[in-house]
Amino acid sequence: MTKENSFPESLLKDIRNLSESATEKANKLKAEAKEADRVKKVLADIDSLLNKGWYLHILELMDKETSLLKKMRTEDHPAIPSLEEIYKIAKEQVDTLKRRFPAYLEKACTTSDLSIDRTSSHPRYTFEGRFFQLDVDDKKGIARLSNYEGKLDEFPADIGAVIDAVQREHKRIFGRTFDGKKFLSKLRSQYLAVVKKEKVSDGDSIPIRHITRRLGKNQKRFRTDEFLVDLSRLVEKGPTEIKGRKLDLQQTRDTNQGMLLLGAAGRGYIGFILFKEV
Repeated sequence: MTKENSFPESLLKDIRNLSESATEKANKLKAEAKEADRVKKVLADIDSLLNKGWYLHILELMDKETSLLKKMRTEDHPAIPSLEEIYKIAKEQVDTLKRRFPAYLEKACTTSDLSIDRTSSHPRYTFEGRFFQLDVDDKKGIARLSNYEGKLDEFPADIGAVIDAVQREHKRIFGRTFDGKKFLSKLRSQYLAVVKKEKVSDGDSIPIRHITRRLGKNQKRFRTDEFLVDLSRLVEKGPTEIKGRKLDLQQTRDTNQGMLLLGAAGRGYIGFILFKEV
């Protein structure tokens, strides 16, 4: 049998109302705290970008946070006057950057020991024998970095950001140690695995992309541009013989299925790979 509730209905109602009020207040404070954290992050990001002098990044961030800045302005946030001045200066500097981008980039590359290919001209710049390509969209203020194997990054075209991106990708690809014997052994094992799967004979040519697709599935953090550079190194420096077989690469006219190697190895698109008997 249920025991009769001894608390007065008025007391139960008061506590219920107080609980609902406390919940509403807590939710409001959570929302305010969340917005305060957002304001804090935006101001911290702008502070960092100011010190870098990345004007296009500043404009992108402030345009992205339009609704937040509008609310801050409505609430007379003390940061608004400074932010409006920052936006004005950034706009002026971006106009100058767009007019003088080639000169600024050349100077920054010289300072950073980064060589632009001599064939470069605005709005397209290349590095490392055209392996890296930078396309600048003056209208949108965006830079797109790519290489032989596709797009790498897209970001506001501040000079410092361009230098950082090219150096980062260059280090990732060319800063790795290379062991020719180890790479040839891996290439041979992958070739044999594909030969077995496709039920062809050792010595038959197979598409190079079949090798990269298999590596992409089985090797952690595999990148085709790193594979391309290692294959280029192998072709130039060797070794190319392993257990009575010699590596042979065949060209293709299909630029989508082929790979364009670097340096002296890059005389055409490589489409197929095989190992001939010595």
